[in-house]
Amino acid sequence: MPTGSFSRVNGIIFDLDGTLLDTLADVTAAANRVLTEYGFGTLTDAQMRPLVGAGLSELLAMAANTEDNELITKLVNGYRPYYAACMLERTRLYPGIADMLTALQRHNLPMAVLSNKPHEYTLPICDHYLARWPFVGILGHRPDVPRKPDPTAALELSDAMKREPETILFVGDSDVDIQTAQNAGMPSLAVTWGLRDRDHLQAASPDQIIDHADELPPLLGIDVHA
Repeated sequence: MPTGSFSRVNGIIFDLDGTLLDTLADVTAAANRVLTEYGFGTLTDAQMRPLVGAGLSELLAMAANTEDNELITKLVNGYRPYYAACMLERTRLYPGIADMLTALQRHNLPMAVLSNKPHEYTLPICDHYLARWPFVGILGHRPDVPRKPDPTAALELSDAMKREPETILFVGDSDVDIQTAQNAGMPSLAVTWGLRDRDHLQAASPDQIIDHADELPPLLGIDVHA
């Protein structure tokens, strides 16, 4: 793996689900509760995996295979209390994430989180799992701001970091994240340990793909074990 491949980078925005945190089991559990409530079949984690990332409404619409907006709204409203109750039960940091974030912190690299998960869940989840590392900003989806891949929120974080977009690395596990980076004028780094496989990621043309968290710091000239 080459080192220093993103030599101009002086800030990082991370996606959350599938990138920093493995949230799939808790998302599946909450979704299955509301799907059952409305007479739909349940999904396995494997079936839920490709549905995560575009936003809650989209996830539940695909899970229920419906385009009925009224029903989707009911599913979303039903999902919220279930997820709020279970979102800290089985969610975990992916392997190597803690060491990676610590290495970046030691080098005073500004970091932020941008998720399509509703903001009301993104904040407490990050507070629970990521509180030991400093983040300039943590943003989930807010009703008045378009979801990724719209670049609005990514550029908001760029302003908060006081960095130019072209110097901020956007790290994520999906085509949505890669498209967000491209739309914001940011370099993109795709990770394969999350919710999408390498072929899916390659089709979106990221600047680079990595398979383990400890591969990220060397791309910035940082030794993860130093």
